Amino acid sequence: MHSNQAYKITGILAALALTAGFAASAQTASQATATGPVSQQPVPTLPATTPPDATPKAPDQQAVPPASTTTAQADATAPAAPGMAAKDFIQQAYLSNEFGIAASQVALKEAKSPATKQAAQQVLNDGMKLRQDMVTAIQGATTDMHFNQTWTAEYKQKLADLQSDTSVPFDQKYLTTQGEITQNAATLYGQYAEAGTDATVKTFAANSLPKLQADQSQLDTAKTSAEASATDEDNAAATKVTKTTKRTTHSRTTHSAG
Repeated sequence: MHSNQAYKITGILAALALTAGFAASAQTASQATATGPVSQQPVPTLPATTPPDATPKAPDQQAVPPASTTTAQADATAPAAPGMAAKDFIQQAYLSNEFGIAASQVALKEAKSPATKQAAQQVLNDGMKLRQDMVTAIQGATTDMHFNQTWTAEYKQKLADLQSDTSVPFDQKYLTTQGEITQNAATLYGQYAEAGTDATVKTFAANSLPKLQADQSQLDTAKTSAEASATDEDNAAATKVTKTTKRTTHSRTTHSAG
């Protein structure tokens, strides 16, 4: 029992060393956001969550020692059932958070609306802090915390669609996808905070929930703004077509009369 606990602590301390650099980058990005236009903020220097032109995969950074290959992989986007095991909660929380970090990095490069970029920056900053807090919670847990860190097929597809699907405007696509992920995560955290089985992990869930709720609010605001802008653009385009049609009709009528 002692050797297993020591193994867990050693793995987490190694992960903490890795996340220290990540947190510094996120803090720099947060400070920049507060002092200038969001649309001009550079993406924080982070290890690439996915290769630019490859099938998305999980980040190389490991929060805990990998689970055995026989560990069942849960549907990471579904809210948790009350009374679920701490490691199952952490697995779902970990995957949703890593997706948010990866998706928001893409959004900071590809989004057109300042409101979308601001929402993405907030999700990214909070995700980096949550990553650190999660490692600390794992370190303090009193139960087995080995879990499968491999991304599910659903998360891989969502990120691939975000990067390559051009059938929907990027801002709308990001805000809808990330909004769903964040909403599910908030439900997950709220349920575990209320009925979790590990005291340390319950505290982590309860303390993290307000950040997720704030992220959801920011995403909703940005989505409303993006939808309004899209409507204005559609109306402007329709008005332009109508005016062009009227001019063409008038010209033909005048020509016929002559």
